Amino acid sequence: MSVISEADLTQSLNNLAPTFRTAINATIDAESQPLKRVQTQKDEINVRKGIYTDIKKNMDALQSAVLALISTQASFALKLSPSAAVMSGNAGASVLSASASETALFGEYDFAVSKLARAQTQATAAAASPDIALGKSGVFWLGGTGTAAVSDFTPGDSLSGVETSSVASEQRELGSGSYSVQVRESSGIRQFRLVNADGKAVSIRSKDGSGYTTNWQDMGNGSSSFDTGRGLTLTLNSTGTLGSTSFSYSAKGASINISASDTQRTIVNMINGAVQPEGRDFKASVVGGKLLLTGTQTGTNHSLVYQDSAGLGFSNVQDAQNALFTVNGMEISRSTNTNLTDVIEGATINLASDAEGKTAHLSISGNLAKAAAPANALVNAFNAAFTHLTQKMAVTSSTVGDKTTYSRGPLAGDLGFRSLRMDMMNTLSGRISNSGAFKSLADIGFSFDKDLKLSVDTAKFTNALTTQGPDLTALLDAAMGKFNQTLSVYTSSSGSLQSSMNSMEEQMKSFDQRIDKYNASLLERKQSLINQYQQMQSTLAELGYQAQMFGVSLTGSSSSGINILG
Repeated sequence: MSVISEADLTQSLNNLAPTFRTAINATIDAESQPLKRVQTQKDEINVRKGIYTDIKKNMDALQSAVLALISTQASFALKLSPSAAVMSGNAGASVLSASASETALFGEYDFAVSKLARAQTQATAAAASPDIALGKSGVFWLGGTGTAAVSDFTPGDSLSGVETSSVASEQRELGSGSYSVQVRESSGIRQFRLVNADGKAVSIRSKDGSGYTTNWQDMGNGSSSFDTGRGLTLTLNSTGTLGSTSFSYSAKGASINISASDTQRTIVNMINGAVQPEGRDFKASVVGGKLLLTGTQTGTNHSLVYQDSAGLGFSNVQDAQNALFTVNGMEISRSTNTNLTDVIEGATINLASDAEGKTAHLSISGNLAKAAAPANALVNAFNAAFTHLTQKMAVTSSTVGDKTTYSRGPLAGDLGFRSLRMDMMNTLSGRISNSGAFKSLADIGFSFDKDLKLSVDTAKFTNALTTQGPDLTALLDAAMGKFNQTLSVYTSSSGSLQSSMNSMEEQMKSFDQRIDKYNASLLERKQSLINQYQQMQSTLAELGYQAQMFGVSLTGSSSSGINILG
């Protein structure tokens, strides 16, 4: 059966006389009334579904704000986020900068910086030009002396052996210095990591073969040999004691061959192009006609290590130096000036270039503006949801002259939403049973105005948070927990809102099916009428042609004087 096309029907209809087109359109319009009623019903359901969708969106946002105030929830956001403020003790000096993480400890800290960390620098005698051959030849070892070795090691029951080994492809050799293997137990599993003289974990091969890592790794069972891929092989025993075992490592280093024709420029390029041991690497340059070596890292643990068999003749310009400073009178030494994360718990300290010989005060306290944000988020979400719901349930009146008309909102008289509004108000305005000193949200700054609009006194709220944090948390856990249960009745996947929306969706599908059937039937009806009137128009056209042949007028007269209409 061929599908009737609306476009084809329109074309066929346009070929009919105006009187026939009018008759067909009037018939189709009269017979379309059931379709129009169904379409109207569908539109009404669609509008109502849109209202329900908006309500659910508001309720979901409100529930998210509620959950952010419950301490047991993953989205809990009510925290006195630490902020760091630095006041220099010397006018015009920066001294230091600091940032605080969520784990930073609140407190006041006085800094006095005596020394900044520096890298070692050495230089040769000046040459007339960086492009003149120096006439030096021999092997120059960078970061080592040509032979790797382990020393100062006393075997223990967790680390029973340390040996030198080859360096894996695309890895750098460990630099000369002190190292320690740390062993701990986590969830009943023995773990280890390799730490350098600065107390930082070193990247070594992963035991599971996934690459290289600085993280703690499982030791496995019993005794096993483990190649770090960085020039050391460790013999580990998972049944040994917890703690740390130290040793010293002397790196083999990287070599370059210097010939008599080499200049300062070619030597700089060879040194800077070599892959040197990590932590003892340095860069070469030419400054003031002198060949200069400068450590890439600061601190005494990163002084220059090399063997100059070519006789380039370096002499010391600047010793490697640790940063030395006091915090509240306690002396601290670090190999770097920046990214100091182990001085104050949860804070990152950066000593400025002008810090030497100066003081500063660091204050780490709660960020009150950020702490109040979840409370303000609750207020905004509540007012948006409550106001929208109230508007849709309202009955409003308007008076023109002596005539008053009333307009009902689409949800006016809906007992379910009336109950929801009451529950929302009662939860936030009533007394809340809990273990803390606060017994209502009004005690911590929440209140309603005459228009039932919620607000929060942020000063009162943050004061309660800073002075009686546990009591505030106990109140919010109880109040917001109850509120969350109320909202879940409506917002959950099986809640009344979603159930109603699903029901309306099914109704709309049913209406669509009925509309499709009505449209198909009307198209067939229209085709039938067009066919009927096409036949009628053809018959009349034929009669008109025959009358014209006999000189007869179908309108009542003819050229021969004969009137066939009487």
